[in-house]
Amino acid sequence: MANNFRRTYHIIGIVVSQIVNVPFIAGAAITLLLFTVQPDVPHRLIGWGVSLIFLTIVPALSLLFYIPRRDAISRRIEPWASTEKRQRVMSFVFMAVSYPIGFVLLKLVQAPAIFEAIMLTYVIVVLGLILVNIFFKASGHAAGVAGPVSALIYLYGLIATPLIALIPLTMWARVRAKGHTLSQTIVGALLSAAITVTILALYGFRPGQF
Repeated sequence: MANNFRRTYHIIGIVVSQIVNVPFIAGAAITLLLFTVQPDVPHRLIGWGVSLIFLTIVPALSLLFYIPRRDAISRRIEPWASTEKRQRVMSFVFMAVSYPIGFVLLKLVQAPAIFEAIMLTYVIVVLGLILVNIFFKASGHAAGVAGPVSALIYLYGLIATPLIALIPLTMWARVRAKGHTLSQTIVGALLSAAITVTILALYGFRPGQF
């Protein structure tokens, strides 16, 4: 019975991890911000489009690496753990390449500052994770959820605070999916939240501005 519960929680953890995957949360956040930016702000739509491509669509392509390797008669020839590890590595690679390109393009098209600021937070969070992971394995999933949640709470104030529930949900899912320990999810979330709030403040955005 206990084993059945553990297996069920493990499966639920994997499913929830994919629902709150970094590209999907990023896409939802910038789409919400699109409707906050006034329609007469120059390059509003192109800024959102570039952000969507390089924060969501390109990084989401790494999900294709969940397709397991198979032999000539289509039998799976690798364990799930190997497939998951390959996808996780490629996800990090896709993000590390996509985010800086997106930031440069947002600069070139003179997109609204909010899109540029959000993209920059992702660039720096990835760099931060690379540095932290030299010494300690931090959760990219937790970082990818805590960043946009922190941004929305910072910008919208109390009305956005229910979104904070996504952070412990993601932590629970990653622990249950055996992707990270609790401490690894906490480090990832705190790193991302701190970077996000700092970047928004440096760009001149005030708490509760929207």
